[in-house]
Amino acid sequence: MKTQVVASPEGWQQFESLLRIYAATDLDQPHLSSIWKDLDDLPARYGPPLGAAVLLLDQQSAADSHQVIGCGALAATQMKGACEIKRLFIQPAFRGLGGAKVLIRDLIQKAQAEGYDQAVLSTWQSNVAGLSLYRALGFLPVPSFKTHPNPELIFLGRPLRAADAQPPS
Repeated sequence: MKTQVVASPEGWQQFESLLRIYAATDLDQPHLSSIWKDLDDLPARYGPPLGAAVLLLDQQSAADSHQVIGCGALAATQMKGACEIKRLFIQPAFRGLGGAKVLIRDLIQKAQAEGYDQAVLSTWQSNVAGLSLYRALGFLPVPSFKTHPNPELIFLGRPLRAADAQPPS
């Protein structure tokens, strides 16, 4: 598996298609999600200079055509120096193969390259597999960095500055 930065109209269409599948099938409490507003203008929310969107590609596909199997993004937050890792999604047939770890590592590297000091994310208490992965990659509980109506949302973060951060394992 490898990642590819979304930079072309075709890439944004693929990213949007995956987000719509995510919203329809995997998104917990979709009626409370900001994904619908994001879908109105994805490049504005997740594009440069403050964000990035990436596609996860299956390298087992034909050499000249990799299958898009997942996605993720990062976006600026209201917290100075912090970006949020968002919209992590792996198509069900490809889960359990390490794709989420590849996406998160890539997004952490992109956030570091953009000069962010901290990466934050949010998830639900019921996301046991995600919580385990996030903790393994150095994410620890942090204060809320956004307003959300459900108090069961968990907020995690990790430093990105070289002096404070260990490389993601």
